[in-house]
Amino acid sequence: MASFLSRLGTRIDTWAGAAKMERFRKGWPAKAISNVRFHRTPMVQYRYLDEGNGPTIVFTVDPPMTIEVYGPLIEVFSTQFRVVVVELPAMGFSAALGGYSFGFEETNDDLASFLRTVCGEGSIFAFSCAASLAAIDIALRMPELASHLCLIQAGGTEAFATWKAARDPKGILAKPLLGQLAMKRMAPRRMPQWFSLSVGRTEQIEHFCSCAEQSFTQGAMWSLASAFQLYLDQRQELPQPPQPMLSIWGSADRSHPASNAHSLARLYPGVQSVTFGHLGHTPELEEPALVLNAITAFLERT
Repeated sequence: MASFLSRLGTRIDTWAGAAKMERFRKGWPAKAISNVRFHRTPMVQYRYLDEGNGPTIVFTVDPPMTIEVYGPLIEVFSTQFRVVVVELPAMGFSAALGGYSFGFEETNDDLASFLRTVCGEGSIFAFSCAASLAAIDIALRMPELASHLCLIQAGGTEAFATWKAARDPKGILAKPLLGQLAMKRMAPRRMPQWFSLSVGRTEQIEHFCSCAEQSFTQGAMWSLASAFQLYLDQRQELPQPPQPMLSIWGSADRSHPASNAHSLARLYPGVQSVTFGHLGHTPELEEPALVLNAITAFLERT
């Protein structure tokens, strides 16, 4: 029964996926900002930005953010890099088909297909939050795709189990079907609370909320319950990938337990760390120049 409920729950987040893909390609998500692109894999139509020249660095969008807030980051990073910013499956405007079930390797393999085709080999992975697990898994199993890992608010599976418990203390999102239905109802109200917890530079909260609210009125997705139940059901810690790894942490982020800070450095030997005390969950958006300096210094050292 649990398996049936899980499948039913994920269908809420992938319902009418093909129709969404067409609507997103032709509607507001394709026109809201310049240079929006789409790439179709077997399961997902990824929405992304691709600007600049140089080594490729890939940022994953952490919902309820969408690519609309990445303009300042692209402006800063594109002076030295080719910058790819991608919305994850069934998040933002990256619509997924009904057959997509939010599995760990399933998701990572599909994302790897995007990376291989759009970004090529040897990219720098600047993945955020739970997507850091995808970065580690892809870099481990398909090492040719990544040259370096520069992971933001990242952790291992134990760290994300702690984070899940803190973010869902009543276990509502963890319950198949009920979690998806609750998330659909709560998402618009949850955004201001999320930003107030997660953003270090509080003067930016209004802008982030405004962008997210506009995106949600146009059909943006935040399939957090399905991710909680299935993608983050990974139990064992992943082996260390061969690439050099940097852990970037904004310690003003109150959405993550303080004990999770730089847990990658405790998990894997040789991980380098940088902390920004005044920045929060998305330091790359709050002060992109600081994060650029940290990443370029790390690349020079390694």
